[in-house]
Formats: sequence, structure tokens, C-alpha cells
Amino acid sequence: MDKKGFTIEVTSRYDGWWRYNAALMCGCFDAADQRIGFASAESAVAAVGANLTERPADIPADRRAVLETMPCDHLVLYLYLYLIPHTLPAGNDIDANKPFEIELKIAYDGHRLRTEKRTINQWSGASIEMRIDAKNSQ
Repeated sequence: MDKKGFTIEVTSRYDGWWRYNAALMCGCFDAADQRIGFASAESAVAAVGANLTERPADIPADRRAVLETMPCDHLVLYLYLYLIPHTLPAGNDIDANKPFEIELKIAYDGHRLRTEKRTINQWSGASIEMRIDAKNSQ
């Protein structure tokens, strides 16, 4: 068995990125599409409903959420990314609170497969499901 796995990284340059908790979960599969494992990671800032007025001092503005999967022979990964606002925008003017971007960096066996940008609604966050196949991505 090779020591290969995926690394998924989520970042954002949005000033209000601190208002979101990020939870990443995936199922790890072999070449026969049999699930052989599960991986998860979280970057939590505060409990949902905390309604913080500013970014906590111990949370870096450039924080990231990183998920690393288990080693396996071949990996098919389903990624579920939950971006959950723990603090909603202060105002309710849609023009003043437009969606923001996150960046997903996806690597396999230490090699970058792709980078994607996704738009996130400030009130509802996002739930993203992706299937990433290492053999078809390289």
C-alpha cells in the first residue's frame, strides 16, 4: 500500500472570515469504491449564535481549515464543507453584505491537483459536496 492521501485546505481573504466555523468531512475509498476510512477537521472560532462584535485576538485573520486523509492505495474522496456563521452580518442590506469568496486547495500525495474559488452567502454559509478522484485528477 502506498502512503498517499489528500490534503484539502480552505482559506479566505474576506475580512469577515472570522465569523464562520469551517467543518470538513470526507469518506476515503479504494479503487473498488469501497469506503476504507473517514477523515474530518474543523476550524471553529465560536459557538453558533455567539454574535461576536469583532474577531477574537487569538484567531488569525488568515486562518485556514486543513483536512488530511489517511494513507491508502487509491483514494476517491467525497468532501463535505460546512461553513456556518456563528455571527451574522450586523446589517440586513443585501448590497452591503454581498457573498464572499473562499479558496479550496486540493492536493494528492503532496502534489497540487487544483485550486477552486467558491462564493459563500454571508447569512447561510455553504454546504459543498465534491467528488475528487485521484486517478482522473492527475
